[in-house]
Amino acid sequence: MKNLKHPGGRPTSYRPEYCARIVELMAEGRSLDGCAAQLGVHPDSLNEWQNRHPEFSVAVRAGRAAATAWWEARLLDVAQGGQGNAQAIQWALRNRSRAASGWHHDAQRLEHSGPEGAPVQVAPITIDATNLTKEQRILLRQALTAAL
Repeated sequence: MKNLKHPGGRPTSYRPEYCARIVELMAEGRSLDGCAAQLGVHPDSLNEWQNRHPEFSVAVRAGRAAATAWWEARLLDVAQGGQGNAQAIQWALRNRSRAASGWHHDAQRLEHSGPEGAPVQVAPITIDATNLTKEQRILLRQALTAAL
């Protein structure tokens, strides 16, 4: 007798009505991960659905725009004297756009280079302490001690 196991593994919990629901939820200012909790699914499922169902991907993009509009409306209200924390709203807006673009942290990478991108050249310095005055030797000792 043949095995009657589902050929593709576990069946998807995706439903076409989730397209409208995701836009509704995000229009309340929710993130995509927050929507996953509301739908009772893992956030990875929403990412998979975007890849497999073009209509869901379109709905998520519309939802992100609606969520941004929601947050902007909150910020404009606070700017006009309404209740709220403008700085927290600004951070929410900033982080939403970073997350949507795949950038999830505030780290910056800074590289130093020499002329025309070459490595920075570091030349050792030799100091002949016998040529220094007493005051200069005291200052040099203080500088070296502080550096340790």
